[in-house]
Amino acid sequence: MKRAFITLAALLLLITPILAQEETPTTDLSAIKDYALEHAQAMETDSAAFLETVQSYYDLLAEYDFDYEAAFAAEGETLADTITLAREQWLATSTDYELNEGIVAGTPSLEQFDVLLDAGPSAEEAPDEALEWTLVLPDGTELESPGNLFHSLSEPALYGTIEEYVGAPADLDGDGEIGATEILPDANFLLGVAQRLNEESGNLVTTIEAWEPSLEDAFNSLVVMIPTMNEYFGQWKESAFVIGDEAEEDAFVATSRLFDIVSILNGLRVTYDNVSPLVADADTELDAQIDEGFDSLQTFVQGVFDDEQAGVAFDPEEVDLLGTEAQDRAESLAALAAQAADALNVTLEIE
Repeated sequence: MKRAFITLAALLLLITPILAQEETPTTDLSAIKDYALEHAQAMETDSAAFLETVQSYYDLLAEYDFDYEAAFAAEGETLADTITLAREQWLATSTDYELNEGIVAGTPSLEQFDVLLDAGPSAEEAPDEALEWTLVLPDGTELESPGNLFHSLSEPALYGTIEEYVGAPADLDGDGEIGATEILPDANFLLGVAQRLNEESGNLVTTIEAWEPSLEDAFNSLVVMIPTMNEYFGQWKESAFVIGDEAEEDAFVATSRLFDIVSILNGLRVTYDNVSPLVADADTELDAQIDEGFDSLQTFVQGVFDDEQAGVAFDPEEVDLLGTEAQDRAESLAALAAQAADALNVTLEIE
């Protein structure tokens, strides 16, 4: 899935080339790998816990021959507690990935994981962009190119935003009414997704263990992933966190998209901090400008998220204005990062 909203050529038109060096300098980027590996390992651990809970859910439903109404009538409290736990474990797994997404999605040798895990559309949504892969469910059903594991599949199944992934509605909180997200997921579907999510979490760990970050990887992540604010603010605007029950978005129900932006920027800041000494050697003022740009963008997004958490309700028009402000800050910062890459003779892989 294409992430860049501004091409390298466009970025370079915004800047004036500075001191060019004959050779690209080198530096120890192991801290970037350590950060990425730490969060990938946490993701593998949390996805394993999620899978264990989903397996127990599947096994309980199997005892009732997948008669969801009968199972809930007999063991409603147990099922409600299991769904609550599964949602908590899913969110932990997703958060682990969001903290890594800026690095994974912006690194050419890792970006395929972002498409499969978090960002890729289904073949039904976008036939030309969908990743070709097959999800095999426990009953042998095969789903071709069904989208990404987090937001196309597991989140809609857990929260009932896609009807075909639901086993039955259920009054999970026992208040006598069935709310929008009070459902029992289709056990066969959810287990198949949880199995593949845990498998791919392990594959990401293995790939990062073998990965040796380069300056090209670091700057590619910065230039590709920083100027994506419009995408995320647009998804936030269409979510229930902004428009409530009118939301038609299948994903971004478990947590605000703003939280994801905060997490992604955290990983990108770690990336820049590790190349900052080289940039400072080439141009102290440029390094200071990039550092200030990160502070500005992160503070801005964190402030909006904090306001939301404090109960401030934003309407779609306000979100558009905030998204434009965030995108402007991000594009300015990405332009500075591209200038730093040029100063260090770093070649970027930008579509």
